[in-house]
Amino acid sequence: MLELSLGDEAVINKKLPKELLLRIFSFLDVVTLCRCAQVSRSWNVLALDGSNWQRIDLFDFQRDIEGRVVENISKRCGGFLRKLSLRGCLGVGDSALRTFSQNCRNIELLSLNGCTKITDSLYNYVLLTC
Repeated sequence: MLELSLGDEAVINKKLPKELLLRIFSFLDVVTLCRCAQVSRSWNVLALDGSNWQRIDLFDFQRDIEGRVVENISKRCGGFLRKLSLRGCLGVGDSALRTFSQNCRNIELLSLNGCTKITDSLYNYVLLTC
């Protein structure tokens, strides 16, 4: 069994190619990816790689998600993001979705069920821009 100490973190990065590490990271959930991003600079780059953020479901965090979180996600993963579920996220409003629709042109599935701060005019804007 491979046992690593904190000083050996670079060993993983040297032994495994970046493509394999990215593949491993692709199986992690949002919370784990964010935790991995705090381990080291190299893991931050891997964890926050846009390819890991193609599908995001924030339903489990609906009470904590505010508009600025959606804006940051859209800026970080814009071109990669394909599916986003904001189901039940009551803190997300028009401003955040406007930024989202400007940054995420490749979105294929967007769930906004229960997002009560979003107006009808913004739904039309999202449809036209995404």
